[in-house]
Amino acid sequence: MSGEQQNLVVQEIARHQSRLRAFVRCLLIRPSDVDDILQEINSVLWQKATEYQPGTDFWAWACQIARFKALNHLRKVGRERLVFDDTVLQQLAATAAGKLEALEERRAALDRCLQKLPPPQRQLIDLRYSAGQTIESISESIGRPAGSVRQTLYRIRATLQTCIESQLMAGGAPT
Repeated sequence: MSGEQQNLVVQEIARHQSRLRAFVRCLLIRPSDVDDILQEINSVLWQKATEYQPGTDFWAWACQIARFKALNHLRKVGRERLVFDDTVLQQLAATAAGKLEALEERRAALDRCLQKLPPPQRQLIDLRYSAGQTIESISESIGRPAGSVRQTLYRIRATLQTCIESQLMAGGAPT
């Protein structure tokens, strides 16, 4: 495997890590199981890196491996406690994959919409949600009344919601 292929696979694994964790979490109950299976998935992705074709859907490939790993784990522990049968697990996996795909589309639309905000509005959003500051601390730092900050954030969120819905209706293409 070339160095370029290795770098691509490592980048794709890293890019999809939180999504893979969420997918596996939908299928397994114990957090320790999720961590163990995620490590196994990453190992298999790396071992099979030469099978990945650049330009194809890495998420679909990784999701399939994750599904098999989770189902195998559930079969192993099935003797220990009550678990869902394979049909139910396959349905859960398909539903989880679809939900995560929709969430990813919404997140991408949000990113595009955030980029459209004027810098002062973007700063307010960053202070509130990225930095986790309270309305009161924001109002003190920018010298505006808390009610004004609260109302401005409400309007920005409404604008973002409208923008996101517009993006999704347009098929995710930037508008």
